[in-house]
Amino acid sequence: MTAIVIAEGLTKKYKTMVRPALSDVTYTLNQAEVIGLLGPNGAGKTTLVKLMCGITSRSAGGLTICGGDPMTDAGMVKRTVAAVHQSGPMDNMLPAIDQVKIAAAFRGLRWRDVRHRVDEMMALFDLEDVAGQLAFTLSGGQRRRLQLVRALLTVPNLLILDEPSAGLDVQGRRQMWELIAKLNVEHGTTIIWTSHYIEEIERNCARVLIIDRGRLVSDDTPAALVATYGRQSILVRLPDPDDRDRLRALLPDGTVVAAGETAFTVDGAGVDEHLPTVVDLVRGAAVRGAVIEFRAPSLEDAYVALIDQGRERVDL
Repeated sequence: MTAIVIAEGLTKKYKTMVRPALSDVTYTLNQAEVIGLLGPNGAGKTTLVKLMCGITSRSAGGLTICGGDPMTDAGMVKRTVAAVHQSGPMDNMLPAIDQVKIAAAFRGLRWRDVRHRVDEMMALFDLEDVAGQLAFTLSGGQRRRLQLVRALLTVPNLLILDEPSAGLDVQGRRQMWELIAKLNVEHGTTIIWTSHYIEEIERNCARVLIIDRGRLVSDDTPAALVATYGRQSILVRLPDPDDRDRLRALLPDGTVVAAGETAFTVDGAGVDEHLPTVVDLVRGAAVRGAVIEFRAPSLEDAYVALIDQGRERVDL
């Protein structure tokens, strides 16, 4: 399997920061993988993206992108990597289509060679009618879709997506997902994808890297993370106050948490053991409007639990 990104002990320190933005991060991304990158604000995700794009230099460790160093082999890396940044700069007083032409020139591409591809993507993202509009007149979603067009003037070996769904409506997000899946399946493009929409990562990524406080705290599949850190829960709606009192009396302290005026969440490591008891109570109280809903854990649940556990250990 061909390695597209190899990071070994990757570290980045800024003079104004007490703690390194990244500390001893090691991972490998292989061809045709789709990898999610998660972490709280300030965890180091954007710094990692900047390092992979060659925007900033590392303080220590090694980094290879498509066989080259993003700092010393910048030209080669630039030709093989495409990136959609969280805030892509645009000249607000130039038309949308000129933003694309500038991006092509910056990457050393001839306009006549990429014009057909640009036309296809402008149509795909419903930007044909605004191609001549000045950038400042575009909506946030239109500007985001234009960034995708600029990034994908050629088929990249590595596509870096830094919050690509920000500002997109539901249709725009789905169009983006379809285009990314096509690149991955038909061309073997490796994709690393940061997003605060964790359900988006769970839906589209087969592997997830989680960074917190500059360190890589997990590298696994969504299913494995959910199995290890996810917590199942039972949502119980009990309109009758006597039924609510019975529920509290039947279960151990701390497992019943209010989720509204008449709703409760039964949570905790032993939630499966409590299920028969809760089901029997709800069955008996069904005539009084009792309802039960069993909730399977999600990647978001696992992510929050993993980050919380890590910080509890650090704070001890």
